[in-house]
Amino acid sequence: MFAGPIISREVLTTPRPLRYYLWRASFASFLFILLWTAWQSIVGWQDVRELGVMARFGGVLYGMFAMLQLTLILFFAPLSTAAAVAYEKDRRTFTLLMMTALSDLEIVLGKLVAGLLHILSMLGAGVGLLSLCALFGGISFGQVVNLFAVTAASGVAGGAMGLLIALWRDRTFQSISLTILMVVFSVAGVELITVLYPNLAFMGVPINEVLNPYRAMMAVLYPPSDQMTGLVRTSSLVYIGVRLTFAAVIVALGTFMLRKWNPGHNEPRELGDEEGEVVETLVEIEEAAQEPASVGAASSVVRREGGSSDRLVDRGAVAVASGGPGGSGFNESTGGTTGLHVPRRTHRRVGAAPRPYRKAWANPILWRELKTRAYGTKPLIIKACYVLLYALGAGFFLSLGQGLEDPLSTGLALIPVGLTILSLVLINAQGVTALTTERDTGALDLLLVTELSPGDFIYGKLYGALYNSKEMVALPVISAIFLWWTRRLSGENLVFFLIDYLLLCHFAAMLGLHAAITYISSRTAVAHSLGTIFFLMVGILLCAYLIIFSDREFGRQLLSFMIFIGAGSVALFGSMGAKNPSRAIALVALLTPFWSFYCIISLLNGEFLAAFLFSVGIYGFALLAMLVPAVGDFDIALGRTNAIQG
Repeated sequence: MFAGPIISREVLTTPRPLRYYLWRASFASFLFILLWTAWQSIVGWQDVRELGVMARFGGVLYGMFAMLQLTLILFFAPLSTAAAVAYEKDRRTFTLLMMTALSDLEIVLGKLVAGLLHILSMLGAGVGLLSLCALFGGISFGQVVNLFAVTAASGVAGGAMGLLIALWRDRTFQSISLTILMVVFSVAGVELITVLYPNLAFMGVPINEVLNPYRAMMAVLYPPSDQMTGLVRTSSLVYIGVRLTFAAVIVALGTFMLRKWNPGHNEPRELGDEEGEVVETLVEIEEAAQEPASVGAASSVVRREGGSSDRLVDRGAVAVASGGPGGSGFNESTGGTTGLHVPRRTHRRVGAAPRPYRKAWANPILWRELKTRAYGTKPLIIKACYVLLYALGAGFFLSLGQGLEDPLSTGLALIPVGLTILSLVLINAQGVTALTTERDTGALDLLLVTELSPGDFIYGKLYGALYNSKEMVALPVISAIFLWWTRRLSGENLVFFLIDYLLLCHFAAMLGLHAAITYISSRTAVAHSLGTIFFLMVGILLCAYLIIFSDREFGRQLLSFMIFIGAGSVALFGSMGAKNPSRAIALVALLTPFWSFYCIISLLNGEFLAAFLFSVGIYGFALLAMLVPAVGDFDIALGRTNAIQG
């Protein structure tokens, strides 16, 4: 095939598995259920005798579908391409791919198409249903075409960005977290530029409509009559051109840097990643236990090829390993040898004192997560980006909320809510990759033969994930305390938020571990974990929007809400308990959406104590439903049963 063997293979194999059919059918069914729910919220059971009502409903439905679909594409397209590359790197197969006759461009484009093929096919699954909006009235078929063009261009550009980050970084957590942060930066950064330069334009189109996908989508929803060019609006053409050009530049950059970045200079075992600049070189090691003095005569110090001036290798070790310059590899004066070729590590530089011995804790997993650079030094980049993004969001909230008596009761509340959801998503990413990385590198197999208890392993990983994402935990807490200090938040609500948020942090981290335990494939585990936390949060916000839009008249849309929430329960069970079913998980999947719906109603009615008690009850129970089997059954915790072999 002219497109290359990777793309050819993906086109032939991706549509075949049954789960992809189910995902596409589920997406279309979800949109249909959402359509009915919106109908009940806006129209209800009354007879429609005016065309204006149908047109109004079509316009509202189109706007809701457009924003929801764009949000899903912006989130999952970059993650899909980043996970496709990160999965190969964790399993050490990406290096093998580079050793084939494939060109760099074929590898990069192949991985981009592999990540986007399923996402774009799901986008196409909603074409027929969204075309119904034009039949209701209020919008045209040109706007529908415009919507899909803008959404597809956003997905291609986002997928290219996720691919570039995954090619650059070697850790799955780094790739996924940086991808999520860059997606948010692509929206928040543009808004900051718009605030600083309000009159900035490109080809006659405001810069925010050119760079911000949500602004571009709003321009599609409400187009001026003098800016239409055929089916696609002029500003949309500019946006699509900029996005595709951006994707092409990223693909070219990724192709150019592919061999320089991979095999990774950021590998966990690479130079500079551990304390003391660990130096590794493959030599034959012989234990000179009896005559260490014989080493001194043949010992000389040479510089390691390609290394820095202070990274040195003792040639005497090599001489001993080979039995001298012409030796056979065995020296009777030095005793027995192993004959193994193993990496030689040294933490010393010339003249440096030996480092003190570090004693591990009773829980060695937790000690490694907290006291060593188990995730390298590069997560500092992620934390710096997160802090910068959080500061940017907090600055927007404070500047726009000046003069308002209660900014949390307005649309500005979406800013702190969105930042809190971002923190939970990053904590979840840390939790799932903490275990999938161990499995893909083979370290989990070594843990199977140790005397570690289930509690050591699960609690070590759980609190290690929370510690390594401590900035994501601390900043929302500090923000809530600041809002209480400035009297924008009551003391009672502060206590409710702190308890609820810390519980949700544990829930998000444990959900990641649960997905990594349940699914042996890293890509599947990451997709289920991040998808569950994302759809759970987006479903809550969407449900709140529909309730507010219908002026809280629950009677006429209660049935549709029950069906909408019931579909969420089925999806939640399919993600959390289909591979490893249990009664507790089934109960969690059944109750969580319904109790979350009750919490939303309680919050909108000002019944904060009821919302607090129910949220603590359901998410606390969900946490225990995942934690207790993992801690109580080592077979499930480390994958010794056939429950995770699929």
